[in-house]
Amino acid sequence: MIPTFFIVSAILFLGGFVQGLTGFGLALVSVPLLSLALDVRAAVPVAGIFGWLVTFPIVWRMRAHIQWNVVAILVLGSLPGSWLGAELLRTLPASIILAAMGVVLIASSLYAFISTNALIAAAPPGLSAITGFFSGALGAAVGEPGPPVIAYTSMLPWTGDQVKSTLAAFFMLQMVGAIGSFWAKGLVTETVVSLLIQAVPGFMAGAALGMYGYTRMKDREINYHHIVHGLLLAVGAMLIVKAA
Repeated sequence: MIPTFFIVSAILFLGGFVQGLTGFGLALVSVPLLSLALDVRAAVPVAGIFGWLVTFPIVWRMRAHIQWNVVAILVLGSLPGSWLGAELLRTLPASIILAAMGVVLIASSLYAFISTNALIAAAPPGLSAITGFFSGALGAAVGEPGPPVIAYTSMLPWTGDQVKSTLAAFFMLQMVGAIGSFWAKGLVTETVVSLLIQAVPGFMAGAALGMYGYTRMKDREINYHHIVHGLLLAVGAMLIVKAA
C-alpha cells in the first residue's frame, strides 16, 4: 500500500504546479483528490493552507499588475462568508460537502469553457462585495474560494497578468480569514499539521515549476486554463458519484 504522506505530497505537487502556472487552482485540483485519500475535514484545511502559502511568491513577482481596489472590496466581503462556510464544514455530513464540491467544480469549469468576452466594463463595488462573500463561504466550506472570483474576473476587460496577480492577492488575504476559521472550529488537528510538514517538499517543487512554466507559456497562446478545467470536469463528476 502506498503511504498516505506520499499520496498527499504528489497531489500537492500537482496543485502547487497548477496554482504557480495560473494564479489559482491549488484547491480546485487538490481538495477533490485529497478527499479520495483523507477525510474531507482534513483535506480542506491542508489544501487551504498550502493554497495560501503559494500566493506569496506570485503576489511579489506580479505586484505591479494587482488591482488593489478590487482586492480590498472582495476581501471585506469574504469575511462574513468565511465564518459561515467553516460552520457548514463542521456540521454538515461529508457526503453533502463532497457533492457540493463536485457541483462547484463542474459549474466553474463549464463557465470557463463558454466564457470568451468581457461582460462587465468595470468592477462595481457592490458586485465585488457580493462575489467576495460567496468566495469566502466556499473557501471555508469546501476549500475553494476561487469559482466566484474566477468567474467575476473573467467577465472584466483585464489582461492575463492583471487577472492572475489580482486573484493571487485576493486569495492571499482572503485565506487568512478562512484559516482562522479552521483553527477556531478545531479543524487544524495533529493529523493536518503532520501532513502539512511532510508535504512541503513536493508542494514547493510543484509551485516553483508552475511559476517557471507560466513565464515559458505566456507568449505561446496555449490555453492552459481549458486544459485544467477539462480535468476538473472529470474530477467533479467523480466526486458526485462518490457522494451519492
